[in-house]
Amino acid sequence: MADIRQLPVMTAADARSIGFGTFNDVPTLPIDIPDNDFTISAKTSDGRRLTIYFGVYGPGRPPEFVDIQYHDAATVAAASGGATVPTFDFFGTTPKGVQTFDSRTVLPDHKPTFLCVLMDRPEQSESA
Repeated sequence: MADIRQLPVMTAADARSIGFGTFNDVPTLPIDIPDNDFTISAKTSDGRRLTIYFGVYGPGRPPEFVDIQYHDAATVAAASGGATVPTFDFFGTTPKGVQTFDSRTVLPDHKPTFLCVLMDRPEQSESA
């Protein structure tokens, strides 16, 4: 089993004070993600499920990207082997609130089945 350090739910200010990032001033559950591949599975009180997969490019490394999937959308897309995967809507915004992408405006067969966040560090982006 992976070595996971999960702290108690705390204020956003307390989470920031111990080195975690926060989003909005709401209760925060800080988790140290272990090296190698790792998934967090979350569920709301009404049953909506979301997974957050922390992926690596090689064994023994810290996660370098995150895949996010929403499992209970009303729409699906065909996957390999005859299976289906959920599709969902999302939008991305700039710090000034400009929407850079809005999946609600694309055709159903172009809707995402997961989102990938590339966790590059500033020095990695500059050398690219």
